[in-house]
Amino acid sequence: MRSSLVLLALVSALAFAQPEYSAPGRFSAGFRVEDIPGTTEIMHDSRIYYPESAGVIPRSAAPAPVIVFGHGWQMGIDRYYSYAEHFATWGYIAVLPTISNPIIRPEHDKRARLMTDAARFVAAFDTVTGDPFEGRVDRANWGFCGHSMGGGLSMLAADIFDLGDTLRAAGALGSPQTDPATNSADLDLPKFIIGGGVDNIAPGPTVRAAYWQDAPAPGTFAVIEGANHGYFMDYSYWWENGGTATITREEQLRNSRRYLTALFERYLHGDESAWNFAWLYGDSLRMSPALETVEVRLPTVGVRGGRGHRPGRLSVRPNPFVGQTLLSGYESSDVLVYDAVGNLVGVMSGPAIGGDLGPGVYFLRSAAGTGRAVRIVKAQ
Repeated sequence: MRSSLVLLALVSALAFAQPEYSAPGRFSAGFRVEDIPGTTEIMHDSRIYYPESAGVIPRSAAPAPVIVFGHGWQMGIDRYYSYAEHFATWGYIAVLPTISNPIIRPEHDKRARLMTDAARFVAAFDTVTGDPFEGRVDRANWGFCGHSMGGGLSMLAADIFDLGDTLRAAGALGSPQTDPATNSADLDLPKFIIGGGVDNIAPGPTVRAAYWQDAPAPGTFAVIEGANHGYFMDYSYWWENGGTATITREEQLRNSRRYLTALFERYLHGDESAWNFAWLYGDSLRMSPALETVEVRLPTVGVRGGRGHRPGRLSVRPNPFVGQTLLSGYESSDVLVYDAVGNLVGVMSGPAIGGDLGPGVYFLRSAAGTGRAVRIVKAQ
């Protein structure tokens, strides 16, 4: 009996130790306001949220991937501050570009280009001497998402632009079809498409037909039960809600954050855990009482992402280690080695590394500047 209770306690402790994707991450969030130059317009007073410590991105969050969140038609970016702040606490740089709102001609292709302009603008800070983002941006590791028009722009950008070397995943919340139309058959990157069960502005079947019907794996389509159009935003007025929600705004926002964060954690931060899989493709998703519809197209075995996803992830086994350890993911590339306070102590190449290091804590990072730093421990 006692051993059973101990086992139950251990299982419970492990469950509680897993991340809750809808809750804030481990970083504080700051933001800066920028006029972002785009191909067709200047996106004045755009907000850029980031993981913040003493005004800069902490080394433990670097290199930080870039997420661009597109706003809805005729909606200001202030309706979406909570999403960008949330992503920043999880170690992302989250951009809210102020894209103009079409009145007569949608020209969503031009506005989708502005999503890519915003990502490139932020990525460029990585090489600006003296900028708080200098050396802290994962320049070629992007995620696009958004609500209504903004979600459509995310999908259209993935469809029509050659972003295979940068755009890793995309998400959409209550997004009707774009003009020109997105071809879902071309959305061969990881994606999470979310609709609202009572949304009469972008009904679930309409969203499915636009972005999911012919889409290849990997990806997920889900409809939040009782969710309307307006509650995807931090605030809305009754005439904007597009249906009477049967859940609270906070419930709808929480579920939206949960699934978008799970998506980006897997494909931008490289979280390949069983826990992440369960929320993105598995039973935690499929059996959620919050969802009335779930459709999953599983990734190909052995492939983490879709189009253009990096073939390897920096990994070290065993860790901790004595003597030497084996490097995988970047065996043919140089790896930079930093000590616990951030000083560069050497450059190594795999597969066997660590023989010249003294006992202690170190951080490895690809010399190409891609991927996230990996903590290693060399024991006595």
